[in-house]
Order: sequence, then structure tokens, then C-alpha cells
Amino acid sequence: MMIIPDIWFTLYSLARKGALHRKMTITTRELGEILDVSQQTASRRITQCVEQGYLDRIHTVEGMSLQVTNRGREELMHVFSNLEIAFTPPEDDIVIKGVVVTGLGEGAYYVDVYSSKLQEALGFRPHLGTLNVKITDDESRKAVARMKNTPPLVLRGFTYEGRTFGDVICYRVKVNERIESAIVIAQRTHHSEGILEVVAPVNIRRALDLDDEDEVTLKVIPLHQAT
Repeated sequence: MMIIPDIWFTLYSLARKGALHRKMTITTRELGEILDVSQQTASRRITQCVEQGYLDRIHTVEGMSLQVTNRGREELMHVFSNLEIAFTPPEDDIVIKGVVVTGLGEGAYYVDVYSSKLQEALGFRPHLGTLNVKITDDESRKAVARMKNTPPLVLRGFTYEGRTFGDVICYRVKVNERIESAIVIAQRTHHSEGILEVVAPVNIRRALDLDDEDEVTLKVIPLHQAT
């Protein structure tokens, strides 16, 4: 659910005052002046932010001690990413660059579990295991953000052998302009946001003779262009 503008602007105003990085003390009257609203409206917005988990609040003699929570930070980052995309001149292609890294060793298991769903969505039976690509530059981070604003393929979660597996979204890509593949992003993952997992019908490392720290490019293939 999208954050409503009033709440977003409240978080933005508090972040500008330093509440992202530390607890700050402010009164509802002072906040009302910053937001150009009444003291009562400022108080109501703070309460909404607290109830939705965007702010931590402690009442003090001087006023309120406020700090933006991790959830509030994520909402601000979402808006920031969308603005960054909006200010970036449009390009025909989305190309992500990164370097190959060794994974956590769990790829083969999860690819096996999701294999039939991946084959149905992507049109190929995936090789067991994933190619792990670490994003190392700002341009590629922006490209990832642009990719995430394109329509994905969605693999719905399911239960298997008593375990629940969450949704997975996929973006079709071509690795080094040669291998039709897909970036897979699990709802639950142990990887950091800076590492992308790529599946393909072949062992990508072997097919392209890749070692750790070798650079690769991932060119996003829009769904309407996919075969």
C-alpha cells in the first residue's frame, strides 16, 4: 500500500531535522509550523506515523522525542528511488553491470524447489544453482531501480514438505548479450540488496568461463520483447 502524502511529508520534514540518524525533541506546535498545519493536525499526523510503525515516540517534559524507524526509512528510500528514476533521462535499454561472487550455497536447493514454476514462467528448465552478481557502481544501482519499476513475472508462494515458500519475482535478462536468463528476487532472501541472483537453462559460469570478480552485464528484456 502506498504511503499517503501527508504522512510522507511528515517523515520527510522530520528527516530534514535529523530524525533519521538520532532522536530529536520537538513540540506539536513547532512541527505544525514546519508543516504549515495546526497543532492538532500535527499531533494527529505524528500519531498516525507511530501507529503505522514509521516513527518511535517518547513523551518528554520538553515535548516529544521522535526518531524515524527502519520502516519509515524504507518508505523514504522508496520515494527517493522513484524521484531518482524520474530525474534520470529515459534510455532504451536497462543494462546492469556487476561482478561475479560466490553464493551462499543455497541456490541449487531453492532453484530445485521452484523449478516447475520457473519453467512455466520463463519457458526453460533452470540449471540448479544461480549466478550471483554483486552491484558495484551507482549507475547500475539506478538501473536496478529502473528494472524494478518495470512489470515482473511473479511466482506465487506455496507450501512444500511442510515448509512455506514466499513469492518470487523475475526479470528477464541476457547475460553478456549471450545467455537468456532471469534475475530472481525472493520474498525471503539471505542476500543483501547489492547482490542479484540469476538463473538460466545452463551453468552460466561454465558457459561463459567466469571466475569470481569477473565483470558481467545483465541487459533487461522487457516482457513484451521476451520470446
